[in-house]
Amino acid sequence: MKYLLLLLLLIPLTVLKVSGQSPSGTLKIFSNEPLVVYVDDMHHPQYTDIKLVPGTHYVKAINSEGARVYSNIISVKTNEVTSVLIETPTEKVPAAQAPVSQGAVTYGQPQSGQGINNGGSTGQPGGNTPDVPEAPTLPKQTIDIGQVNGNLPADMAGAFGLTFGMEASEVDRIMSQRTSKLQRNQGYYIYAIPYESAAYVVECRFIDQKLFQIIIGYPSFYTANSKLKLNKHEVPFPEFNRMYDDLMAIYGEPDTTQRIFLGGYSEDDGRILEALKKKKALILHNWTDPGTGNNIILGLGYTTAPLAATVYTSGPLGDEAMARKLRIHAYDYKKSFKDNYFSN
Repeated sequence: MKYLLLLLLLIPLTVLKVSGQSPSGTLKIFSNEPLVVYVDDMHHPQYTDIKLVPGTHYVKAINSEGARVYSNIISVKTNEVTSVLIETPTEKVPAAQAPVSQGAVTYGQPQSGQGINNGGSTGQPGGNTPDVPEAPTLPKQTIDIGQVNGNLPADMAGAFGLTFGMEASEVDRIMSQRTSKLQRNQGYYIYAIPYESAAYVVECRFIDQKLFQIIIGYPSFYTANSKLKLNKHEVPFPEFNRMYDDLMAIYGEPDTTQRIFLGGYSEDDGRILEALKKKKALILHNWTDPGTGNNIILGLGYTTAPLAATVYTSGPLGDEAMARKLRIHAYDYKKSFKDNYFSN
């Protein structure tokens, strides 16, 4: 399936009525030096106060040199704080050796007046020591769209540690550890996952109980009476742009981009919220892996509220869904995305 349709843009988001106070367990990590911390393979830039679903979680920490300094399973309990102290060893710098004189040549330091050999060390006085390679730059996840250790698979074969073709039961085992609320339906499971002060939705879709699509949706929220409510008056541009940046960092420029405006609306008229509400606007960026046919689409549209969504699909299983004329929710796989989106 060369072009995936924005399925999530057709899904009512009633599942997102989750408590703003969930989850109720807290993990605090302390260290004597800055760390890059992952919990269940999700990067947490601020790790001194991590809100987690009660249960067991895998914690990994990497130091500034790119070396793993902590790897363990921890337990988080309801309304309790779990503290982890990670002490990283401080390397002792060896004392400088005094130069050894032999005749008129001094070994251990360049002779005065000798030039710098840009070609590296030659073993002769005045030569440079070999360049020490810099530690690789650690990936910076700006928003959670399923990166594992800060990355998505190069062949677009999945997200959240899930791979296309995985059995529904295994998908549910992995994803249910993250969620604060879930729905299991025939052919698809929906997970509402806390993120920062809000939440996002992950929907996993199956054909013959095998995973073939992963859909991540970020609407805008506000909080009322400790409940997250959909904000129908704000377009989630920050989430959309952060998704785009993360996908660009891994896959480069999109293969195609579509900015569709109908009914007299345009991208520059300042009425995008109105256009989205009236189903007169849709923005899509598309990436496809040429080797597998696996596909990623980033879209900005409207369901019951403005929504930014990233959709991953399997090339072979997506083709099968199209051939079978599969129908999930209001989406009909035998139709084009434009027909599906603008007719619903």
